[in-house]
Amino acid sequence: MFNLIKHVQNKELFVALYFLLFIIGLSLKISPNFYNEARVLEVLLLLGLGFHSIIYKKNIFNKNELLFLAVVIFYFKNYQFIIFDILLYYLLYKSFFILNYNVVVSKIIVLSSFLIFMMFPLSLVEYFNMGVYQSWYPMPWNIRVYNSYFFILIIFSTWFLIKNNKYAWVYLLFIYLSLLSILLDGGRSALLAYSILFIAVVFFNKEIRLKLIFTYVASWFSFLSIVFSTGIASDGTNLARLTTSLRSDLWMHALKCWIENPILGCGFYQLGKYENLAAHPHNLFIQILTETGLIGFSFLALIIFSILKNTSWNIKKNYFVIAAFISIGVELSFSGIHIYPITQVGLLWLFVFLLKNPEFQHARYFNQIPFQSSKLVQMVNFIIYFVITCAFAYLFINTSALSESLAVTPPRFWEYGYQLF
Repeated sequence: MFNLIKHVQNKELFVALYFLLFIIGLSLKISPNFYNEARVLEVLLLLGLGFHSIIYKKNIFNKNELLFLAVVIFYFKNYQFIIFDILLYYLLYKSFFILNYNVVVSKIIVLSSFLIFMMFPLSLVEYFNMGVYQSWYPMPWNIRVYNSYFFILIIFSTWFLIKNNKYAWVYLLFIYLSLLSILLDGGRSALLAYSILFIAVVFFNKEIRLKLIFTYVASWFSFLSIVFSTGIASDGTNLARLTTSLRSDLWMHALKCWIENPILGCGFYQLGKYENLAAHPHNLFIQILTETGLIGFSFLALIIFSILKNTSWNIKKNYFVIAAFISIGVELSFSGIHIYPITQVGLLWLFVFLLKNPEFQHARYFNQIPFQSSKLVQMVNFIIYFVITCAFAYLFINTSALSESLAVTPPRFWEYGYQLF
């Protein structure tokens, strides 16, 4: 009973609860638009974690963070709305230090995600009968959101498979279903990213090698059998398509835009000027460089350098983390899906796992307990979070995100962009 109460009081369970709403497709009716609702809940989750850490004196602002917040002011004059995305990235960054890795929470997320596949068999039956493969996911998100979500969770599943042979079939089943879904959706970025981790695990881990190879091959065999059994390719699921989805065009346009203003970037560079291109370059690194310039990119580079510097690079002992980082980098380089709230929180929890899991040697550095802050520092922390809260409250109240009216202009903090009343 005591352990149950302890888990219920665990703040990390709110991360699992956030994903649960996505998994079962449940709306809290905060907004008429499910995407905007997920964004509001994401912000509330991150702010809640921040205030929780302040109360328990575990939220410390260092000089680099204060410098970062000061620099944000420079973006206000020309790029007022991009500030909210910058602040959101900051809250994600802070939440990493606030959260502790919890294996129970991770297993809850993985196991509950089986619910996503409830309608999958019916969609396959319809495909065999009608020759049409349609989206079967609980909510009408972009299918790439589900692909990236599966990519994140099969990293967890592969790790649990390595650590727990007793329930290996559960995690193998999840990997199989996830890979099959990604294949049917034509999710090339997610497939390529996980394949890198798959190769590393197969090479370094003899114990689960055959099981993982069998599962990987089975997903491909099932995919090919389903697609070619009717002779009709499912809509938009052709993995062999030769197009690059305009990736090169997006990257070149983004870099050209960045050259125009290399220091501060060009904000949301697409807007309505280039309607034939997406509102983001499908590459997180180019996106940050383009939209926030060298100033914003330098902070990202600092974070990456800190991770690389303090991570164990003993490939034999830490092959899983190293391969996972490489696979994440590949997906971030080809997918623009991490502008979505679900995948942002998913990546947050994945980095908590890869860097703060006590089973990894480098976790001692990333799990350093901050010193007890003084009342003055605690007050400064509270003021900063209060100001950020007010900024988001202003955005929620003064945009159409929480009303029946949907915005029609880019960019993408909300699904359809901003539209002030």
